[in-house]
Order: sequence, then C-alpha cells, then structure tokens
Amino acid sequence: MKAAINNLSVSAILFGILGGIIGIAAGLFLGFALGSALAAAFHVSTFEGEAGYFAVAIALLVTFIVTPLSILLVLYWRGVRNVWLFIGLVIVCVSIAAIGASGFGIWYAAQPHVLNINGPTPLLEFEVKPPAGQSLESLTEVQPELDTDRNAMPGYWHTDAPANSGVRAGYVELYFRTSKRLFVLKFPGGTDRIFQLHLPANPMRAKYRAWSEWQNPDFIAKAGEQPTRPSGGIDYQIRYKLDYQDR
Repeated sequence: MKAAINNLSVSAILFGILGGIIGIAAGLFLGFALGSALAAAFHVSTFEGEAGYFAVAIALLVTFIVTPLSILLVLYWRGVRNVWLFIGLVIVCVSIAAIGASGFGIWYAAQPHVLNINGPTPLLEFEVKPPAGQSLESLTEVQPELDTDRNAMPGYWHTDAPANSGVRAGYVELYFRTSKRLFVLKFPGGTDRIFQLHLPANPMRAKYRAWSEWQNPDFIAKAGEQPTRPSGGIDYQIRYKLDYQDR
C-alpha cells in the first residue's frame, strides 16, 4: 500500500484513467450479463427488443456504479486521501470523457458523409476542350470518371449540343463530402488525363455554381504505369461547375 499523500501526482491520474477504463469494460460486461439474467427471471418480453433494452439499461446502471468505484480504489491504492480522492475522481472522469470524445471525433471524421443528405445528389457539370488541331471526335470513346477517397463515380456525356461550340459537355454525381476529388478522362487503350478538382469538401456555395477557369491535366496515366506529371504543351482541358437544388 502506498503511503498517504495530500495531493495528486500525474502517475496517480494515469493509473486512475486506466482503472476507469477497466471499470467501464467490467461494468458493461457484468451489467449486461446481470441485465440478461434479470430479463429472463422477470420474463421481460422480447417483443421489439424490450429485453435487449432492459439489459442495456442495467449494464449502463452497473457501469455508472462500478466505474467511479474502480477509479477511487486505484487512487486510494496510489496513496491519495481525503478531499484529493474526490478531486482525483473528477479529473479522471473528465479525462476519460475527453479521451472518449476525441476517439469518437476521429472515428466520425473518418466516416463517409453524404454531401446533400436532405436533397438530390449534386451534379458536377463539366466541359472538355480538345487541344488545338483535335476535333471533338477524339472524345467519342472517352469515358469520364470521378475518383475520390470514398468512391468512384462514372460520368455521363450530355446528348444535346452544348452551349459552347468546340467542347463536349457532361456531368457526374458528387455524392460524398471530401476534398480529395480527381476527374479522369479515360482514353481507350491510350493515355488517361487526371485533373485535381479545386473544390472544398463541401462545395455547395454560390461561388462554385459558376464555371471554373480552364484547367490542364495534373497527371498523365499510361496503362500499367504510375501517373506522371505532364511534360507541358497543349493538352485536353476541362472546366466545371456545381449544379444542385437549394434545400
């Protein structure tokens, strides 16, 4: 047993956090087991998951009792006494809550988020301009595609004539909220052009409903090879804008 101390050390707090985490795990496990046993003993109905909700409620109740006790026991074992036990309990609980909130925040940030959850999927309208000396026929078999860190979406060419002659127009759906978007022109048996879109994770603002500047490809990708930077010169260009319905 540690000698009694009249303050809190960093090691006592760290051990308290560890004890609290173990208390949470033990409380949930024991509480759920107790809740399941009580649900069976009291013949709690399984209709619409009532027995499961009962077991979860008991597990949470047991956890709220076991966790502070485990923290206090660890702090006492580390020699913390008197009012410092209560102060240590508060500090440890706040620390565990902060750790849990940070973990949830990291997990939530890593999840895919729909760009327009309450409305139709926004569309990225695009126009492709061939280099000088090339006709629009060079784009006949080209497949547009949008690649992100969340998904890959095929693009579609408009069948009607575009407002601007000398370009081919199309659209692709912007489904997920992410700032990592690559627009790809996939040439059959040839060299693909890859464009980095200069859009934020959430581009649903008025400024992005206007046409962007014409943009040269950022990468060239040959079949079976790693993408490389273009050597310069005249190439295919794109411009784009967002099309969506206001909520």
